Amino acid sequence: MDIDVPVRFLDTIRVAPDTHLVRQLAGEGVNPVAMHCNSMVITGSEPVIVDCGPAITRDEWMARTFELVEPADVRWIFLSHDDVDHVGNLQQVLEVCRHATVVSTAFMVERMAADAMLPLDRLRWVNDGETFRAGDRTFTAVVPPTFDSPTTRGLFDHSTGVYWAADSFGAPVPFEVDDIDDLPDGFYGPAFVQTQQLVSPWHQWLDPAKYQQQLDRIAALGATVVASCHGVTLRDGQIAASLELMQALPGAPAAVLPGQAELEALLAMLSTGLAA
Repeated sequence: MDIDVPVRFLDTIRVAPDTHLVRQLAGEGVNPVAMHCNSMVITGSEPVIVDCGPAITRDEWMARTFELVEPADVRWIFLSHDDVDHVGNLQQVLEVCRHATVVSTAFMVERMAADAMLPLDRLRWVNDGETFRAGDRTFTAVVPPTFDSPTTRGLFDHSTGVYWAADSFGAPVPFEVDDIDDLPDGFYGPAFVQTQQLVSPWHQWLDPAKYQQQLDRIAALGATVVASCHGVTLRDGQIAASLELMQALPGAPAAVLPGQAELEALLAMLSTGLAA
């Protein structure tokens, strides 16, 4: 049975000056909830593409990204980590953005070498806590409080207060919303915590005091906007509230994952829909 998971592009939004989110929503109509798959474009004096989206929607992702910036003007490509939904179009972006330098890490390049070796003369390695300048902007790489890849670093823009949190701070949505305050009462908290559990199964073995230090580090950034691959953009008090929710992760039980019974139920539902 060949089944395509529906993916829909949402309107690209401006989350801060010269900072734009290219948004996709996957799973509508198949699952009770849908999940974002976002990337970001910063159009400063030296434009930055932040993550390169999944290959499955390459044509439209490329079109929407380069509506915001001319390929020849792009100077930086920041990769938060090497998962396929973040580097799916990297090779194509490198081909058209001839003047761009890829901001990554040595470990990330090593892991991606199984598919293709990145051009070493077009790389800049920026580890957690390190800073680089992109024209009129200063960025710092900061590991987010939850992640599913050992190469993950978020990106903090000192000019705008935007923090790109990679897979952290994500949560599914039952329908398209631009603000978590528009979600049904009681939905966001449990959905948010479960997503952090899923993306970071190591939370079960965390030392609460040490983990709080990482949460405090993120809070100390003073971010006014948190944008992420898999969530709705958060602002101000929503950021603080989400960090507070993360305090429940150390020692919490693992998230319950779907199993074979759920797969069979899904296949039956889809078969009924296809037959109709």
